[in-house]
Amino acid sequence: MLQISRSLFTNTPMQHNNIVSDHFGFDPGMLDNDTATIPSGTRESETTSEPVAEKKATATAKTQKKAAAPGRIVRFIRDRRTRIFTGILLICWATFTLFSSISYFTSGAEDQSLVTDNTIAQIAERGTVNNSGGAFGAVLAHNAISNGFGVGALILIAYFYILGWYLLHNSRFSFWGLTSKSLIDAITTSIVVGLATYQLNSWVYWGGIHGYTVNSWLLANAGVAGAILVSAVLLALVACIYLNELRLVYVAYRRRVNAHKARLKEQREKLEAEKRQVEETLSKSNKEIDGDINEDIIERPSAQQQSAIVDFTESFIGNDIPAPQESEPAMVAVPYVEPNDSDFDNSSATETYTPENDSIDAPNASDVISNDIYNDDAYNLNDNTIENESTEETLDSDDSELTIDVPQFDSEVHVSTEAYDPTAELSRFHFPSIDLLNEIPEQQVSVDQQEMEENKERIKATLANYQIPISHIKATVGPTVTLYEIVPAEGVRIAKIKRLEDDIALSLAALGIRIIAPIPGKGTIGIEVPNKEAQMVPVRSIIGSRKFQECKYDLPMAMGATISKDIFIADLTKMPHVLVAGATGQGKSVGLNVIIASLLYKKHPSELKFVLVDPKMVEFSLYSKLEKHYLAKLPGEEEPIITDPMKVVATLNSCCLEMDNRYALLKEANVRTIKEYNAKFIQRRLNPEKGHRYLPYIVMVVDEFGDLIMMAGKEVEQPIARIAQKARAVGMHMILATQRPSTNVITGIIKANFPGRIAFRVSQMVDSRTILDRPGANQLIGKGDMLFSFNGEIDRVQCAFISTEEVENIVESIHEQIGYSEAYPLPEYIPDGDAVSGALTQGNEHDPLFEEAARFIVSSNTASTSSLQRRYNIGYNRAGRLMDQMEAAGIVGPASGAKPRQVLIDSLQLERMLEILS
Repeated sequence: MLQISRSLFTNTPMQHNNIVSDHFGFDPGMLDNDTATIPSGTRESETTSEPVAEKKATATAKTQKKAAAPGRIVRFIRDRRTRIFTGILLICWATFTLFSSISYFTSGAEDQSLVTDNTIAQIAERGTVNNSGGAFGAVLAHNAISNGFGVGALILIAYFYILGWYLLHNSRFSFWGLTSKSLIDAITTSIVVGLATYQLNSWVYWGGIHGYTVNSWLLANAGVAGAILVSAVLLALVACIYLNELRLVYVAYRRRVNAHKARLKEQREKLEAEKRQVEETLSKSNKEIDGDINEDIIERPSAQQQSAIVDFTESFIGNDIPAPQESEPAMVAVPYVEPNDSDFDNSSATETYTPENDSIDAPNASDVISNDIYNDDAYNLNDNTIENESTEETLDSDDSELTIDVPQFDSEVHVSTEAYDPTAELSRFHFPSIDLLNEIPEQQVSVDQQEMEENKERIKATLANYQIPISHIKATVGPTVTLYEIVPAEGVRIAKIKRLEDDIALSLAALGIRIIAPIPGKGTIGIEVPNKEAQMVPVRSIIGSRKFQECKYDLPMAMGATISKDIFIADLTKMPHVLVAGATGQGKSVGLNVIIASLLYKKHPSELKFVLVDPKMVEFSLYSKLEKHYLAKLPGEEEPIITDPMKVVATLNSCCLEMDNRYALLKEANVRTIKEYNAKFIQRRLNPEKGHRYLPYIVMVVDEFGDLIMMAGKEVEQPIARIAQKARAVGMHMILATQRPSTNVITGIIKANFPGRIAFRVSQMVDSRTILDRPGANQLIGKGDMLFSFNGEIDRVQCAFISTEEVENIVESIHEQIGYSEAYPLPEYIPDGDAVSGALTQGNEHDPLFEEAARFIVSSNTASTSSLQRRYNIGYNRAGRLMDQMEAAGIVGPASGAKPRQVLIDSLQLERMLEILS
């Protein structure tokens, strides 16, 4: 019967008739439609039918039933357990993808260089990924967001959630409808968000590479209007798809609003009814009270009552109230008397009396009580009863006299204090003279009028070949390049001109053509063409300029001259940190010397200190003579210029301690910035005995940052990141310089906290994107030609030139003057290993494998984390903790890059140490 019922639901009507005839022996077509009765001759026909026909019918029915029955794969897919398992799996996958995507938005910048350059296995081996989904989650989120649909990937995650929910609850839904809607939503979100964030300089493509590519094509071929129109059409398409859902949401919203209005109306009517009821009750009560008052007659007290009051008061005053003592003022209760205007004259009305400067004689009680207590004239105030004197006031009466002396306030004493002068200790210090700099005669303009006219005609001809008419062109001659400002004709798309960069360079036979489309703040397009002969900008023309001498910046950096030959000066405190990058020999070291020299010409030694890090040991060695004037270093260090990478780590961590100490001082002083703190200290509003002191600016200049990352890695990057994130308010600023602008050196953390960028010439466009987040540095011509980027604005500057001789003259001029007794001391830094070594000796904080691993390290004389992993089959984190614990205990030395650590003790010393630890 079960087979029959299944066949009835899975076969056609003709097959139903055959199955019924096979099993019950009659044809359903013979049933009467009205009576539905079975003919009586059915059983007889079954016995009289031929055996051959019966066999054929049976075989035909079996064949049809076998063909109509679903296969194993279909039954497996339709099975409820399969749907539940698939739903749970989809929900788990969507949850993992969601957490990885959310973590990608917060830590993706830090993992960007790691994810783009390595596989999942390589990332897992390093174990340095910050994504909550691990290496796989970081790669998955990067491919789904940056390399996929951007924010639209979140819609696909929601799609997996909805699909898993339907499968889990065995609900009926349209799979292809849900899938198509989700894809349309994701594509629309990617394109719309990609257009909205197209000009946004960010480490992530918010619309994904899909949205960025589509919008780039649309902007290049259809312009801004076409791209906006496509986004509007896609949004309208999504609105049409969800029109029914939006209508249901609107209807539900209107129902809730109407219900809320009905409730408010009901409450309002209820409150009005209660208010009317209360008003009626009050009006009735007022009428009753008014009637009672009209019937009442106010009677004055009788003489008997007055005599009773007099007798009681006299006996009370005479017997119970003690006489006032000298140490306590006498207090007299006087009934309220409403004064009359006739009782006061003008002089007495303006006087103010207090218990300290007035004397009041209390009247006799018998005189008070003898008068009618309801009489308003019970007391007649007389002007003659009060006499004002300069130091004491007296009021005479029949019984007593009370005199009160009025104390006089001491006059205010103004304590005059002179403002604190931070330069008083080196009051005779004078800034270096401008004559120490070489005077180089200004060169003549290297671009003549004929050359400019020829370049103009070539640019016009090149643009005319591509049907791009221009209405106006203007040339501005700079020290290195000449800027041609073009005003295109109406209807010309900017993207067409930007694509002709190489063609214009070919027609002008010039290297390093750079197109600025458009120039910020102007309605023109700029084409920068290098001059045949670059003009040098001497540092004397920058330092000696009126703009620099009258500059009011806190930390002015005189960089050079712009294309319009304006002096370019930047304030380091507004940056607050600068990243300098460029290929070797392009002017990076000269630029650092110009920055340092400009600060030396403007800031007193008491106002500025330098921390100079020079791994190459030759760039900043000239400044070692400034140790007792401008340099800061660790206590006990011999060299004022830090060259050892291990000492660099200690110095940077010491700067972090200095930063924390300064924040503590700012907190105690209730100020937010170093400028406010020093202003308070100069005004002597902070007590030096409580640790307050004048805080100079500290500028940390780190050269060859790429070499430090190679040698120390995270040990250098972590304190630099802390300083870059927090040190601005306490007057500590950092300048990083590197000739390797790659993503493993300039990581996402460094880029996020260094808004000021200086890019000299680089060889590849990817290096320019790493520094500036855009191309351009690869099109510079070198020799000090640089791009200065801050807050999204880029200026092309020809860096000033300062020679080694000029630097020596400046340093020698400062060194000859009287300085401080020592360099500015930085806080002493104690590494974490030394701090916790005492705690490890307790024996209850090291790993259970500590003793066995220590014996293995000492016996094999090879101290590496990988050897511990292979020996004990443990993970990288546990092996690293074991190695750190052995380093803290003094068994192995510190890490030295990729080389194994040094084993510091032998077997006998190890056993003695283990006995002490146990």
